[in-house]
Amino acid sequence: MRESRYDLLCAFLLGLGQLCMFTGYDTQLTIVEPVLHSVHDRSPSTIDAHAGYYGLSSCSLIFTVANLAAPWALGLLGSKYALLLGSMFFSLHIATFFFIHWIPYYITSAMLGVGYALFYTGHGGYTTEHSTKTTIERNSAVTWALAQCSMIVGGFVMFFTIPHKTSIIDMTAASNATTVTRSYRKYSDSEIWLMYGLFLLVTVLSNIIFAFAPTRAVKNSLAELKDKKNSEGFGVELKRTILSIGDPYLMLLTPLFAYIGLAASMWISIYPTTLIFTKQLTGNIYLPAYYSIVFGLSDMITGFAIGAVCKRVQNFSKLPTLTIGCASFSLAMILVLLSTPTWATTMPTGQETLLLEPNFYLALFIAVLFGIGDNCVNTSRTVICALILPEKRAQVFSISKFHQSLMMSLTMFLSPLLSVYVYFGLMLGIGILSSILYGFVVNNVHAKEKMESQCKKPIPEIAEQY
Repeated sequence: MRESRYDLLCAFLLGLGQLCMFTGYDTQLTIVEPVLHSVHDRSPSTIDAHAGYYGLSSCSLIFTVANLAAPWALGLLGSKYALLLGSMFFSLHIATFFFIHWIPYYITSAMLGVGYALFYTGHGGYTTEHSTKTTIERNSAVTWALAQCSMIVGGFVMFFTIPHKTSIIDMTAASNATTVTRSYRKYSDSEIWLMYGLFLLVTVLSNIIFAFAPTRAVKNSLAELKDKKNSEGFGVELKRTILSIGDPYLMLLTPLFAYIGLAASMWISIYPTTLIFTKQLTGNIYLPAYYSIVFGLSDMITGFAIGAVCKRVQNFSKLPTLTIGCASFSLAMILVLLSTPTWATTMPTGQETLLLEPNFYLALFIAVLFGIGDNCVNTSRTVICALILPEKRAQVFSISKFHQSLMMSLTMFLSPLLSVYVYFGLMLGIGILSSILYGFVVNNVHAKEKMESQCKKPIPEIAEQY
């Protein structure tokens, strides 16, 4: 097989495996808070009311710490087996929803943090091993776009597992002056078992794909695949990773990594939760499924569009793509601010919105904007991480996820206390700062590459003067 087809095949398999894995995990994150809220209402001692947020927070926190050791694990396991082991933790976590209890739920949530670290470090290593400097942009965009098909597949899973007669809980809260009725969607045990059973099935498929994925690196790849495993110890790798955090480029990119974590919390869990907790949208029982499908389509189409434009516009996947992503997220957050009840992020509410009435089509348009923003920002992050420190790529990918997961952990842990206004302010401010600093890093990287290319040019012979 030709190298150009081989590296595209590897990118496709990586994206397909990620698709199957995240069909089970990412899709369920859009509903896990209301699902566990329903279980809590039936049996308060079984699980916390906000276990969906807290579980993701604990996962992200362990992921933050595990990222420091991930480069060492990558050297020990290799990219393929890091992907395989990481994906197996996802399957284990999904399986706990057949017996929901706070003990196995939180234990596997923490284990999932380790799985995340292994998977993403293996993902970065596998991408650079099977990409060259000229194909990294295309492969990154294709892999990420295929991975986001998980939201489409997961949306159809939810769509076909939702019973026609769905329970809607009405809760009436009386006060001295008024009576407020709040409604929200309730998930039955049988519905949870059916939905999560299908999620588990596709997640196991990812284990099979990664088990049979090819390992041979392409010629002139961005990473040198060693025949022997890395013999350096854990302490050496940990020290190297910690010292790399202070690199000027990585420090300038820290706001971007945090921004990705905040944005992911918003589109994957916080905003979808408001669609279920907002009384005005209660009648749209299929809205979470449509949201997932539309988001996935938007993310996938954006990825292929970036790949096509990159063939014609040099460096498009860097600052131009990031700018489009931040603009899309900002517009989405403006619409969220204007159309979402202030506290629909944490509890069922019939509260009035700031300006726009919540409706089905507006929610789907916001999903489109989130999909565009997610693919653009993540593609820009992947490309710049592969270029800034060529000799420390494993450390760079690990550190980028370190900051992302730390921000995500803090966001999810504080979610029961945060209103829509706070999310809007954070997304807008950090997004603007990220774009400015990213542009500075890109300019410096381009200047450095230009200088290196000039130094490699042959020096003309100087005629002898005597």
